[in-house]
Amino acid sequence: MNVLKHIIIVSVSLSLCNAENNETLDNNASYIDDMHKTISQEVLEWADILDIKVSEWLVENNTTIDESESNTTALETNTTAEELKVFKRTKKTNAPVVKNNRAVIKTNEPTSESNVTANGLEEKVNAVDQFFQNEKYLNETVHTYIRVRLQSYLQTKGSNDFDLKLRAQIPFSRSKKNLKIFVDDLTVENADNVLQDVSNDDDKPDIGIHYFAPIRKIISRYSVGLSGIDPFVRARYNMPIRTNEWLIDPVQIFEYSTDDKFEEETNIYFDRSWSNKSLVRIQLHRSTHQERDGMDYLLSAQYFRATQKDAGYGIAQSFYGNTKYEYIVDNNAGVPETETFGGINSYVTTFSWRENIWRKWFYYEIRPSVSFERQYDYEANYRALVFFDFYFGKHN
Repeated sequence: MNVLKHIIIVSVSLSLCNAENNETLDNNASYIDDMHKTISQEVLEWADILDIKVSEWLVENNTTIDESESNTTALETNTTAEELKVFKRTKKTNAPVVKNNRAVIKTNEPTSESNVTANGLEEKVNAVDQFFQNEKYLNETVHTYIRVRLQSYLQTKGSNDFDLKLRAQIPFSRSKKNLKIFVDDLTVENADNVLQDVSNDDDKPDIGIHYFAPIRKIISRYSVGLSGIDPFVRARYNMPIRTNEWLIDPVQIFEYSTDDKFEEETNIYFDRSWSNKSLVRIQLHRSTHQERDGMDYLLSAQYFRATQKDAGYGIAQSFYGNTKYEYIVDNNAGVPETETFGGINSYVTTFSWRENIWRKWFYYEIRPSVSFERQYDYEANYRALVFFDFYFGKHN
């Protein structure tokens, strides 16, 4: 909780950036830089302590990833040469830099120890995912990341929300290179619910360990952890396929927990370079859950463009559906009246603008959208998601 207090202090201090007195502004900036440096140092020290403790009881073996494995082609891994390097204590979040004479968006990351030179399309796909910090990137990256997000969600229908979320992935470099501890969706509200029995899934942060299997054509990641006090296991597989103009990446996830039972999902990403600064993505999704009726599905067409250094925008049109969708038709009844519907139940148009400003560890994103949902009789629901991302640890 002390770290969260420091983070809140940093956030409040940022509001002073527009002070009229230049001398005061410089002092505030210096104080914020010092505060960020102190917190980052604490993060690195805690990661070292945790790594040492784990290495004391984890059964060690003498096998290490052979250097030849790091020379696997970028097509087999769906990662750039930079991605293949397992970073010990750093999260790279710099935005893409566009070179005019090449159809490639490169990230501002240090050169990998690997001799692999990634193909232009693979580099662009990874750079876009990394810059926008989407779920696909966070689920695939072997990088260390410690992200704190201040988030406000506003909508004309339904409730508004404000959150402070922590998400992290920390490597065990001493104990085993392909093991990493993770923390997902830790907030101020649910921080006290770690290892607690809570009925609402939204109030339970996840903690556990990722195991990244040695690089193969089928890329595997296995996870074991706790959601509250409920243990879960998860397996994720993907196998990128390159055609002449498209990068096709099918992803399959299986998960079982003592609370939510069995669930699985499939995502297929079709990525194509539209120009030297833009990327087109089509996403197909389907999923089932043992505790819910029907099958969820999604079709989403997305366009990403880097407009300048450290800035970019995205546009998406998405269609959500379910074979047995239950929705409330009468909220005024003593017991809410529900009906079951099979088909598309939500149409969503989204625009997002993301930029790295002021300091390389500080991002903001504005994501306005409009949705037409069956539960609101397909009337327009105007929404806006605004968040600030702060990164702590070692930054180059």
